[in-house]
Amino acid sequence: MKHLNQERVAESGWGGETIPSMQVAVYVMCGGGFLGRFAAEQPMDFYIDDRVGCLPYSKEEIYQAVETLKTIAIANGLNPRRLQLVPSFHNMGIF
Repeated sequence: MKHLNQERVAESGWGGETIPSMQVAVYVMCGGGFLGRFAAEQPMDFYIDDRVGCLPYSKEEIYQAVETLKTIAIANGLNPRRLQLVPSFHNMGIF
């Protein structure tokens, strides 16, 4: 896994319009559900409880994706404790 330098991510110029797609990516990485929604809408407070079972991605990869979402939200002046709701999409029954 490539480790991202979050300072460089903040300086990258990614705008707030990219956040909804990043939220969907984080939601999917967590396997959807409550954990995915928590990661996508409240990245500042996100954690993976020890009781969580099998995840589609490693915890390290998920934490890095959530940290990147948080960094871009902060860089665009948004509150990472209260991002907009995850965009509505049909999950086709897989989450």
